[in-house]
Amino acid sequence: MLSVARARDKRHLVARAAIGYNGLNATEDGMVSVRVDGGVALNCAVDDFLWPWDRATLPVVMMHGYARNATFWNRWVPPIAATHRVYRPELRGCGGSDVPPPGFHCDAGDVVRDIVTVLDALELPRVHWIGESSGGLIGLALALAHPERIASLALCNAPTRIPDTIRKIYSLDRESAAAAIRAHGVGHWCRETLGYRLDVTHAAPELCEWYVAEMDKTRPDVAAALMECFEAVDLMPQLGQVRAPVLLLSGDQSQIASEHQAAFAKTLPDGRVKSFAGYGHGVNLLQPEACAVAVLEFWGTLPRA
Repeated sequence: MLSVARARDKRHLVARAAIGYNGLNATEDGMVSVRVDGGVALNCAVDDFLWPWDRATLPVVMMHGYARNATFWNRWVPPIAATHRVYRPELRGCGGSDVPPPGFHCDAGDVVRDIVTVLDALELPRVHWIGESSGGLIGLALALAHPERIASLALCNAPTRIPDTIRKIYSLDRESAAAAIRAHGVGHWCRETLGYRLDVTHAAPELCEWYVAEMDKTRPDVAAALMECFEAVDLMPQLGQVRAPVLLLSGDQSQIASEHQAAFAKTLPDGRVKSFAGYGHGVNLLQPEACAVAVLEFWGTLPRA
C-alpha cells in the first residue's frame, strides 16, 4: 500500500509526468494526465499552493458531475487549496481527458477502476472526496469498494439514484435520456433540462449559458454512455456499509437530491446534512464559497487522519 507521506507536491508530479513516470504525462496547460485501461489519458488539474514539505493535511479529490469537467470547481479551489492539495480529475471524454473510441460503454465499476488508477499514479493512498451529483455517486461507489482510500465524503446535490420522474423528463421526446442526447446533442438536451440541474431562478444568465456551453463540449455518444452508466446505479441498499463520514450538501428545493437527503442521513452510519434553504439543484455553483466553508468545518470535526 502507498504510504500517506508519499502524496506529492505539484512540482514533483509535473517533473515525474515529464518523464512518463508511473503512467503520468504532462499536458500543455501544466496539468497532468494518467493512462488508464485502453490507453485513454484522463486529465487531472492539480491545485497546490502549499510548501513542498507540507504534509499536515490529507489531499482532496474533487469529482465533477455528469458530462461536466474540472472547471465547475473553480470557485471552490481558493478556500480549499489554502490548506489542502486539490486534485480535479476528469472522466473519459470530459474536459481535457481523451475521448474514447466510438462504441464506448461503461459501468460504475469501470469508472471506479479508472479513478483508482489515477489515485495510484498520483500516489494518493487516502483522500477527502468532494463529489457533485454523479461525482457523489462515484465517491460512494469508491468508498464501498475501497474504504481504505476514502477518509470522508462531501456530496453535493448527490442522489443515491436518479429518480424515475427525472428520468422521464430527461428523455424529452425519446424513449430514454441517452436516446434524447444522441438525437438532439448535448447542448440542446442540456438547455431543455437545465432547470433540473441548476436552479435558474438563482443563477445569472451568464452562468446558465456557460453551463450549457461547457456540457456541450462532451461528445453526444460519450454523454449518452455516461448517462446509461449512472442511471443503472442505485446505492441506497449499500449505504449502511459506507464507513467514511459523509456530509450531504443540497438545496432543499432540489428535485433530484432533496428527497434523498433524509434517507441518506438515516441510513449512513455517519451522515450529516447541510441544507441551503430556498435553493434547488446546483448549490455547488450558486453557493460555492458557502459550500466550501461547510466542508472545511466538517473536516474540522473529524479525527486527524
